[in-house]
Amino acid sequence: MTRKRATLIIQTLFVLLIIGGAYSFAMFQGGMGSWTIFYFIVPFTLYALTIVLYPLKSITVSRVIQHPLLGIGEATTVTIRVKRRNRFPLLYLSVQELECDGFATITQGGTSKLFVMGFRKEVLFQYELQGKQRGEHHFSPVQIEIADFLGWVKKRETIVTEGESSLIIFPETKSVQYVPIGSYHDKGTTRSPFSLIKETTVATSVRDYQPGDRMSWIHWKSFARTQNLMTKEFENKRGEHVTLLLDARSSETIEEQIRFAASILKEAAARKADLTFLTTDVGNAAIGTISGEGQLRKALTQLARLQPIDATEAKPPNYAVALQGAGAIVIISGNPDAILLRAVLSASRAQPVFCFVVRKGAEPLSNLVEQNVRAAKALGVTVQLLTDKQFERSFQEVAKG
Repeated sequence: MTRKRATLIIQTLFVLLIIGGAYSFAMFQGGMGSWTIFYFIVPFTLYALTIVLYPLKSITVSRVIQHPLLGIGEATTVTIRVKRRNRFPLLYLSVQELECDGFATITQGGTSKLFVMGFRKEVLFQYELQGKQRGEHHFSPVQIEIADFLGWVKKRETIVTEGESSLIIFPETKSVQYVPIGSYHDKGTTRSPFSLIKETTVATSVRDYQPGDRMSWIHWKSFARTQNLMTKEFENKRGEHVTLLLDARSSETIEEQIRFAASILKEAAARKADLTFLTTDVGNAAIGTISGEGQLRKALTQLARLQPIDATEAKPPNYAVALQGAGAIVIISGNPDAILLRAVLSASRAQPVFCFVVRKGAEPLSNLVEQNVRAAKALGVTVQLLTDKQFERSFQEVAKG
């Protein structure tokens, strides 16, 4: 027998004891006063017994979240709606959200409400919360309570809500001055700053002229020989394409790494940059060009749900397909060990590889991380150490060389 059921049985016996005692008193006394007391008590005891029998499970509770996707510090409105099937008069109805303040701060209203129901079949209330912790958070069921006039019987029930039951809070982002790094042609590799101008320095072939081609692209030598307009075809420059790889293995700086990755994605989407995002978690698929709100939201949702992988059990994924045709490869890690870098380098095809090693404040690197940084540089990887205060100019510093 559960504690809730035992409490309800005790309350019921208490009500029966009261009405039985009042009746016995009236029978033995037989006076007007004793029978008046009895008839005065009867309505309250009968109502208390109907509360015992009232089917709380027939009540439905729904939750509507105005913005089920939000960032840290952003607010959303939650609406709780309670419906019941009948109009049986209830003195009050108490509705309370259970344990939703661990991942959010309540900024307006409250997560509990007391309604004087009467004959109403439906009530609702709203409150506003502000996200404070990254992740996919699930709301607990809602607890409702009713009682009789004198508090002899209190009946509670926990009800699973209909509608939205989870809230995704995106990682915190910071300003990052994003510029693609490590531009390279099909026949070589060079660093270059961000440019929106089509690369027209290396011509590889010619084709027939098409309306819209620039005059500077016309191959005048071919025109002089054949009297037909021909246009230069330029070598494919893939420097604008960047593949961002987040090391999702457990580390002391994993939250800082996630924030840095989210900041880069947000800035790249704003610039409509050619950037592909993937993580070392084999359960997360690579996300193609982050060039719009839809792709950005998908990537941020993946980061919000990301759970660090145990570094001792993690196996390096096969990046051969994910890095096929990629431009520069940018790794965000807290510990760029040989397992990670060899998996990336073996899949890359002469693409430049950069690694941002995130550390906590001014704390010195551990001996293990310092050794791995030296080993990464020996493998030809450009390594940049930075803290969360250095996120803004991180790409510019690397692009400078």
